[in-house]
Amino acid sequence: MDAWLILLPAFVLSALMIFTHTYLGLHVLARGVIFVDLALAQVAALGVSVAFLLGKESHGLHAQLYAFGATLIVAFAFAGLRRVPGKTTREVIIGCVYVVATSLTIVILSRSSQGMEELKSLFNGNILWVRWQEITVIAVAYGALTLLHAVYRRRFLALSFDGEESRRPGFLWEFLFYATFAIVITLAVNVAGVLLVFACLIIPAFSASILVSTLGKRLLVGWAFGVLGSIAGLWLSFSADLPVGATVVSVLGLLPVIAVGLKYAKRPAQESNM
Repeated sequence: MDAWLILLPAFVLSALMIFTHTYLGLHVLARGVIFVDLALAQVAALGVSVAFLLGKESHGLHAQLYAFGATLIVAFAFAGLRRVPGKTTREVIIGCVYVVATSLTIVILSRSSQGMEELKSLFNGNILWVRWQEITVIAVAYGALTLLHAVYRRRFLALSFDGEESRRPGFLWEFLFYATFAIVITLAVNVAGVLLVFACLIIPAFSASILVSTLGKRLLVGWAFGVLGSIAGLWLSFSADLPVGATVVSVLGLLPVIAVGLKYAKRPAQESNM
């Protein structure tokens, strides 16, 4: 019972991340900009590293503001990606942003004696020690963004799921989409780390896409997969004293394999009913 009480805040935060990030991950998959979330997460980490170098507490408000400012600038730039011809070119641009942001983070943190420990924390996070106060802030922010996407769901869904030629959105809506991305990622990176944020955004959504075809079903399957995978990863990390972020990501990495297995397991049953 004591173990569950210790793990409860991490479980709640994981569920919040899965429910919000899976939805955004489905947008990312539909747009074909797979690494945009990883790039934004690393830019958020770059903002935290700048704050850390300037003597700010890496998990404090100032660091959050630096991270949000950095991601908002890049979100503004990414809002123009749709005007870049070719998905490959867009992915190259996103990849360059990720590589440069990672390199700058390493360079900046190398100037501090505790920099490498901070770099490890930015990548792995440590949600086992998340506080209820932090969870409350994230829940309120995620709730507000969920409401925004619910009210304007037709516009946001059209941005990603309509045909390439049929959608000609204004720059403002495109920027608003990436700005919500920036807020979600900034809050999550602060406590969960870059690796886990990327995994929660992509792996459950991708796994669900293997099994089902409609958006609603993919959300439900992605949520179920993500929550179960996160719980298993957190429990394994706690019981075996393993790095939290890397362990949860490793367990989530099994989800696409499980999805493929379930997909092929369904085929004989469907064929026998025909």
